[in-house]
Parts: sequence; C-alpha cells; structure tokens
Amino acid sequence: MQLPHPLTRLAGCCWLPRHIAKTRVYLRGEMPFAYRIALGSRMGVDGYFFRHFGLGKKQMLAAIRARPDDAAVAKWFLQQPGVTSERIASWNEFAPRLGVKGHPGYLTRQIVKWFLYPKSISRPVGGIFALIAQDEGLPAEPESV
Repeated sequence: MQLPHPLTRLAGCCWLPRHIAKTRVYLRGEMPFAYRIALGSRMGVDGYFFRHFGLGKKQMLAAIRARPDDAAVAKWFLQQPGVTSERIASWNEFAPRLGVKGHPGYLTRQIVKWFLYPKSISRPVGGIFALIAQDEGLPAEPESV
C-alpha cells in the first residue's frame, strides 16, 4: 500500500491527500490492521486534523465515499465552515510538529512507536510525520508540496 507523503498537499493542505488515500484503501477493504485501528483515531493525526477543521470521522468518510476523485473531495473540503485559508496555513505549520518533544502527540508517539513504528526505536526521528516517512521508506520531504 503506497500512500502520499504526510506533507503532500491538496487544496493547499498537508495530510488531506494522505487521509483521502487511506480512506479509499479502507473503503475497498484493503487496509492492513494497523492502519484500520489508526484511521480516524482521536489520538492520531486524523483526530488532530478533524478537530482543527471542525470535521468528524463519519463526515469525512461519507464525503470521500460520495466523491469519485481527490479534486472533488478537495472542493468539498474547502466549502466546510471550519476550513479557511488561515486555518489551512495554521494546520500546515502545526501538523509537522505533532509528536515532537514539547508538542502535542509526543506521548502518543512514544507509546505507538514500539508496535507500529519499530524502525524509530533504533533510528529515532523527531515527530509523527517523520516517523511515518521513515516507516514507509519515504523521503524526509515530499518531492513536491
């Protein structure tokens, strides 16, 4: 399963293309167990994403299920009341720091790395986005943002 880099953007927003791709894999019934338990988790990046933009897991699932492509989901996303250019900019600054010491998600990262991201035990990385990139063999930064 190949997913977009956590920093890749759609509608100017990082994480959105990755969340859409994960949800489409889930809807096809092809999602590995570890990803299924993390999809939409309040403690994971999805939960921070939903709260930041005032969205819900069921709402996002329905929006992605009802729209045939990423461009249509992006258009829907940009029409949501909690989604503004300022909120997107704020998210793009906040999200890459999730799991970094002194930032939200640090404790969660310390716990989940033992069973979801074992590579980070011997080769520590800074935050959740870096953890994901390392685990999936992605570069530290996407080719294009």
